Amino acid sequence: MALTIDSAQNIFAGTQVPSPIPATIALFDQLSVDDKLAYLWYAYTEMGKTITPAAPGAARLQLAESLLKQIKEMSAEEQTRVMRDLANRSDSPISRSYGFFSVNTKLAFWFELGELMKQGVVAPIPANYQMSEGVKVVLEATKKLDAGQQITVLRNTVVDMGFDTSGMAPSSSKAPAEPMFERSGETVSDVKIEGVNEPAVTKYIEAMNADNFDAAVSLFADDGALQPPFHKPIVGKQAIGKYMREEAQGLNMMPKKGISESRPDGSKQLKITGVVETPWFGANVGMNIAWRFLVNPQGKIFFVAIDMLASPQELLNLGRK
Repeated sequence: MALTIDSAQNIFAGTQVPSPIPATIALFDQLSVDDKLAYLWYAYTEMGKTITPAAPGAARLQLAESLLKQIKEMSAEEQTRVMRDLANRSDSPISRSYGFFSVNTKLAFWFELGELMKQGVVAPIPANYQMSEGVKVVLEATKKLDAGQQITVLRNTVVDMGFDTSGMAPSSSKAPAEPMFERSGETVSDVKIEGVNEPAVTKYIEAMNADNFDAAVSLFADDGALQPPFHKPIVGKQAIGKYMREEAQGLNMMPKKGISESRPDGSKQLKITGVVETPWFGANVGMNIAWRFLVNPQGKIFFVAIDMLASPQELLNLGRK
């Protein structure tokens, strides 16, 4: 029987993921434009207290600096209008420029915007603004999440803001080059996973830890797919490579143990659990992750799902329940 992405998504279906994340994002999506901006204001000013601070890095701030400079030079009314345009996904010059940013640069942009608001350089939420019950609910839900889960929520609140540039011709509007995150530690060149010795899997982890995305993509079947946490599968080598270059830079993947099962058609399904550090946290905070692989009979990755786990206890759950 031919492998299909639909069936591949069901391997190790008992993996428990944190349901509060999509629920919190859904609550945010229901907020009004001003309430969305208020949530971001409170979220970024709460960082370092109950919400984990981000670490955007100088290169990413340089990429967003042109936009931030334009905003700093505007009047308070114009600044508020720009932020509303971003939240409304309106077609404006700044919204278009923002739309070309990668997720990491969008996070850096809002992190710096929050800093400028605290300094009084950019207009904060209006002095007479009364926090709505909706904002209170989303903020409280965010505070209850762990560090990795918080940044996942914040990522999703800003990723779809700005004007959608996906349908624009590359010749008329070119996305800026994405700077690489600087790695402070040594690259792990020899990955060992207890219970798993599948070359495609270990080489994938090693390539990702070196930001060698061409090598990682070469391990996939031509019709292979990668499914990020809480998203639909990304299908095809070109799309997978684009996703990796934009959103997977600087990751430090530390798989611990796994299980491998052979299937009647010669393919293998594997589940591996471990921890991933991101450049937004550094070495002090890790996200509990499961990788669910389906490797075809030719030894190529047909499918990999990256799941954020519901709790540290899920790191021990390798079976199918």
